[in-house]
Amino acid sequence: MIYANEPSSWQDLQQKVCDILAVCGCESAVEKTIATVRGDVSVDVYAADHAIKPSLTYICECKYWSTPVTKTIVHSFRTVVADSGAHLGYIISRSGFQSGAFAAAQNSNLKLVTWAEFQRVFLDRWKEARYEQLRPGLEDLFEFYDYFCAPIGNAINGKKDGREERLAEFEGLIRKYSLQAAANPWNRMMAEQRFPPSLPFEAGEAATFADYSSLFDWYEQETIAGLVEFNAFVSKYQTAPAGQFDA
Repeated sequence: MIYANEPSSWQDLQQKVCDILAVCGCESAVEKTIATVRGDVSVDVYAADHAIKPSLTYICECKYWSTPVTKTIVHSFRTVVADSGAHLGYIISRSGFQSGAFAAAQNSNLKLVTWAEFQRVFLDRWKEARYEQLRPGLEDLFEFYDYFCAPIGNAINGKKDGREERLAEFEGLIRKYSLQAAANPWNRMMAEQRFPPSLPFEAGEAATFADYSSLFDWYEQETIAGLVEFNAFVSKYQTAPAGQFDA
C-alpha cells in the first residue's frame, strides 16, 4: 500500500487522495468548486490528469463514514460527474457500499472503491512517479561511489599522508548509504537490487517500513543526508582541482 494506516479523518482522507493523484502527475485540489450544467458544485477532490494523452479529469467523493454508502449517494454523484463532463468519478468509502450502490453505478463512468482499492488503482504509477522525484538525488549520490572519479578521488588521494584514514572514512560513508546508492537507475536494472523492495522492508537498524510512502520518504531524507556528508568529506580533504594530485 501507499499508506498503511487508515486516514484519521474525512479531511485526511481527502488530502491523501489528492496527494496520491498529485504525485502521479495530476493537477489536483481538495474541495474545489467546478461548473456543471446545473450550476457550480463543490467536489471533495478534483484532478486534471495531463500526464497521459489525451488528458482526463477525475472527480472524487470521499466518504469517511462508519456505514456503507447507499445507492442514493451514488445516483447523486453520478449526476454531478455527468453534468460536469468529468471522464471518471471515484467514490472512496471507508466502510464499503450497500449492494444497491453497485447496481446504481452500472453502465456509468463511476468507480466504487474502498480506500485500499483506490490505492491499488494508482500504486504502480505512484511508485514510478515518486521514483522519478528521487532520481536526481540518487544519481548525484552515486557519483561519489566512483573512487576514480572527481571530486571524490582527489579528496582521498590528494595527499599521501593520511590516505589510509581518509579511505577508511570514505568506506564508512559507502556502507552507511549503500541502500540509497543501490537505488540509482543503473543498479535498479539488476533484478537482485530492484527498487523499490517488497514490503515490509527492514532497512538495517534504521526502521521497518510497512508502506511505500514512508519508505520513499526515508530514501529521500537519507539521500539528502548522504549528499551533505559526501560533500563535506570532499570539502574537508580536497587539496586541488579535480584530476590534480599533490605530492
